[in-house]
Amino acid sequence: MRLKIIILVLFLVQGLYAHCSNSIGYWKSKIKKSGTIEEFFIDNYECQNNFYKALDTPQKIYFDTVLYPRGLNKNQYTNRWLAMLIQNDNDFFKRFPFFNNYFAIHKDSITTRQLQCFQKQKGFPNPVSKSKFYYELHKRGMDNDVKYLYPLIRWAYLNSGIDMGLSAKRVKTARSIFGINIGKIGDNKQFARYIALFDREYDYVANYLSNNINIPKIEAYKLLVILTYLESRGNIFALSSTGAFGPLQLTMHYYMMYGQPNNPFNPKSSLIKLANKFIYYNRIGKSLDSSVIAYKSGSLQKCQNNFGVNDVDCRYYYDYKKYMYNMKDLNSKGAISKYLTGKSYMYPLLYSLTRAINLYSAKQYEPYQYALVRGNILDNRIRNTLYIDGGYFKSLGKMKRSDIYKLQDIYGSSQIGIVSDKKVCY
Repeated sequence: MRLKIIILVLFLVQGLYAHCSNSIGYWKSKIKKSGTIEEFFIDNYECQNNFYKALDTPQKIYFDTVLYPRGLNKNQYTNRWLAMLIQNDNDFFKRFPFFNNYFAIHKDSITTRQLQCFQKQKGFPNPVSKSKFYYELHKRGMDNDVKYLYPLIRWAYLNSGIDMGLSAKRVKTARSIFGINIGKIGDNKQFARYIALFDREYDYVANYLSNNINIPKIEAYKLLVILTYLESRGNIFALSSTGAFGPLQLTMHYYMMYGQPNNPFNPKSSLIKLANKFIYYNRIGKSLDSSVIAYKSGSLQKCQNNFGVNDVDCRYYYDYKKYMYNMKDLNSKGAISKYLTGKSYMYPLLYSLTRAINLYSAKQYEPYQYALVRGNILDNRIRNTLYIDGGYFKSLGKMKRSDIYKLQDIYGSSQIGIVSDKKVCY
């Protein structure tokens, strides 16, 4: 409800500015009185050439970075700022429901068994038919409540598989409402601005990744920065023709189904999704090099031992290796930025910018799984858990993956296994 009120007020206020003041003092006062800098930008689309002169340096960097490469109409401009303003992922998908078009089209592929398992997980006292369930879902405005629907979204994909037609529709819609040029990446100035603007997000995730795969924090930072450089050059609203979105070019598999669904234009949640994949690969004994190419191509063998060395994924991998090698002696963020772009905007003043911040921890975006218990341990916590295909196993219930890893570190993976939540009824 609060989100709807904010959006309504923003659009109403826009109509009040028939005249744009040239007074810097006037605009500084308006900025100060605004709830957020994003709301100020949305309110004053018609006057952006006037208010821009009143922005301080961090505000100008934010404005230029989000609107790159400019040329947006009012609706596109507004939608970009809303994508920055809305930090609750569920609200993002409700505001931009086309991202959830896969489930909207394929929800009828959900089997009776899957639906009943879902309802059991949610505590329904009795099974509800598919038609009635979807009717009630719509009546309650929950068609795009992706947090609630998450298990069903994953099962729908399991049942129906890849649908490039729907991917093309997501691409077409995103192009229109965000003003995106397909395949457009940032230039050096854009990338330097981007990594400086979102430094606190990169710092947080670099620390998280460093602690989980046991590499120096600066090396984790280089990894995240290089992969962003290769994916988008810092174009927040980058879009590929195949349906990869945002600065990390997340596909639907990542932003919708790999852990809690996330806004693919949000740098922090997108970086966490990337880091979680690297933590998983590290956990199963894969090297950092193998993890990079697997993140790009889905294969842990590609580009190794001359396998597929000449394709685009391998060129990506070799570029990553080149940049890591050339930056091996660089230990400051400013130096890294200058190596990649010739510029650095790493000003401490950027931390004073009051902008919308994703406050969720990394754990928010971890996949849920089930801890399978073998042997006579943790008897007081064990429960019988039903596979969706039938048959029970001993588990500790649905858990975040890092919590299962902690148990494996204590008891060993021979005693604590992992079962995907897609395979579990309840």
